[in-house]
Amino acid sequence: MNKRYLMLLAFVAPVALADDNSPAYSQCMDKASSTVAMSSCIQAETQLQDQRLNRVYKQLTTKLDAGPQKSLRDVQRQWIAYRDANCKFHVLASGGTLAQLEGGMCVLDMTRERAAELERVLSPGQ
Repeated sequence: MNKRYLMLLAFVAPVALADDNSPAYSQCMDKASSTVAMSSCIQAETQLQDQRLNRVYKQLTTKLDAGPQKSLRDVQRQWIAYRDANCKFHVLASGGTLAQLEGGMCVLDMTRERAAELERVLSPGQ
């Protein structure tokens, strides 16, 4: 049982310390005493990061000309398909009781990283 929680902390600790996570997420994870509670924290933060991603995506599309705008739209669709397939792989590969939690963390991490990437494109050098 302790091994499982140590493995879980190996997944959660780096994410909980990431700069782009909300303070509410860090507080939620600090208070979470079960995988169900952690999963709830991850889902809530994923929603926030998805909103962030959608917001920056819309800002970027209004800034771009037609050619780059179409390219962004195509790339974003491919990225979503890749994210979903990659995180499904993580669930299948890890198996066990932590599989769904790891899958949720994968979606959260990739969504947060994609939002940050598009923010850098929108405002280079900041």
